[in-house]
Parts: sequence; structure tokens; C-alpha cells
Amino acid sequence: MIKIMACFLIGAITAGCNGIVKPDLSGPTNDSYFVVFSGFPLPYVYMASAVQWNEDYAVTTRHTPLVSNVKYSCSTGCDLVFIQHKANGRCPSWRAPRVGESITAVGASPYLVTTTGKGKVYQTPFVNATEHSGDLYGIHDAPLVQGMSGGPVIAGDGSVVGINIGFYSTTLNDVSFHPGIKMAERISLFVPYSIIQREWALLQAKLNDPHGAKYASE
Repeated sequence: MIKIMACFLIGAITAGCNGIVKPDLSGPTNDSYFVVFSGFPLPYVYMASAVQWNEDYAVTTRHTPLVSNVKYSCSTGCDLVFIQHKANGRCPSWRAPRVGESITAVGASPYLVTTTGKGKVYQTPFVNATEHSGDLYGIHDAPLVQGMSGGPVIAGDGSVVGINIGFYSTTLNDVSFHPGIKMAERISLFVPYSIIQREWALLQAKLNDPHGAKYASE
């Protein structure tokens, strides 16, 4: 059941798929995102995607169990972790999403083929009522399938504006009346850049001590 409160949507995130995705044909540009798997005691049972944040760290979803090399989890309990991972090639540029801009959602599929879906960003933010973090997630209407969690939301200029976390529903029958998503084909959710940058600042503060590495702010 979805509830409309003030300017945002409240609901629970669903796993599975909410549309048809296509194989990723971007070639060498995909070295900034990659597949991650669960480790001990259930190695390779769970799969997600991740995006390189800087030369030494990448980001993925918190809800994927037992991901290896997790060094930091979101301070509010939001769906985000930083994992230690050396960049294999270029690091993507990051920025805040812009309402109405076209995006491409990217990530792995259950068949280990990288897939993409096209959509655009919507103004109405989303609160996951089962999470209790209070963070406002972004909404786009590109299709997602299981395994794309943690994959990048890429703007038309190539910048990453967030990471996919799931979707609310396969239809808009209950929420199409809300003006913020009136024209959306579906409700796919993502952790926006602002939350990732906020949590990186907190991780950076922990790293910037006599026993840690020092990083310039992104």
C-alpha cells in the first residue's frame, strides 16, 4: 500500500523486474561499473552491481547480503555501502541528477550480461517506509531487473547521478494521480549523488587520521 505524504512517496522496495532491459553495448566505458557477489558463508549465491567512486572505493547497495570488502555502511541505515575496490581503468564523473533529464540505468542481469534501460528523472522523492532511514531516494522510470541493484544511473553527458536500488511497483495504478509521477512509465528507485557524497564525507573523516589514507573531496 502506498501513501502520499507532503511531496514524497512512501513505500517498500520490490525485487524482480519491472520492464524489459537491453544488453549493454557501451564497450570500454563499462570499466567503471562491475558485478559483485556474496562471500562466505554463501559465496556467489547473491549478486549485485557496483560503481567505482574513486581510485580505491566503489559503491553498491546495502541490501545485498555478504558482499566482500565492505568498509563502510550508510550512517542512517540507507541502502548504500562503500567497498574497497581498486579502479580498473577510469573513474566516472559524478553529479546531482536533474529533474526531467534522460538517464540510462545500467547493471548486471541474472545471466551475468550487463543490461540497460532508458528513462528519465522525476521530481517526487521516495521514502522507503520499511527502512526508517528518512533519506529521500530519487525516482526514474527506466526498467530494472534483479542484479541491477548498485549499478549506475547515467545521465546523457556520461555523468553518474546515483545507483539503482530497486523499484516500487510494476504498474502505476495506485499512484498515477500524483502530479510528480504522472507521466512515468514505472517507479524505479535510486540513491542520488547527494546521499553518496554525504556518506563519503563521513567515511573520509574516518580515513583522515594518522592511521588512515587521505582523500580529496569528490
